Amino acid sequence: MDNGTIGNWTSNDTWEWNLHSWNISNGAWELVEGEISGIEVGIDTHLAWIASNANISMIPLGVDCDGRGWVMGTGSGSHCMCDEGWERPGDDWLTCVSEGSSSHSSNHTDPHEESLGEYEIGHSTVTFIIDKDQRKRVAYSGIHWGVNDFLQDVKSLADE
Repeated sequence: MDNGTIGNWTSNDTWEWNLHSWNISNGAWELVEGEISGIEVGIDTHLAWIASNANISMIPLGVDCDGRGWVMGTGSGSHCMCDEGWERPGDDWLTCVSEGSSSHSSNHTDPHEESLGEYEIGHSTVTFIIDKDQRKRVAYSGIHWGVNDFLQDVKSLADE
């Protein structure tokens, strides 16, 4: 954070940035009290700068998928994409457990399938940026790429 600015947002007289830490015991974000230098940071430490006027109940959980994966989708389409060696158990789409430790029976709609329809981008989708001569010039693979990087590439090709 530089002089109250994170990204494009600068604190002012009505709000400020507050550092929060994820309390895994109670599953909630808690305001960090005291000096930042006193925070012990380890593999399970999750920190977030949150605007003081933010609705904390809307802030994403500090640990996704029990720390064994990441959440894809939003709302009813949310589901864990579990790390290698982990899987979703039965109907609990927001948890990851050790592979082979649960049954795979499910009586509910698969949110992974539902969310793919929302995105129309899957795990192996390639998005191409095409130049003025209709040549593929830049390729972004999958669903994890930075919007700012993408826009910069589009602008660079537009200026050629």
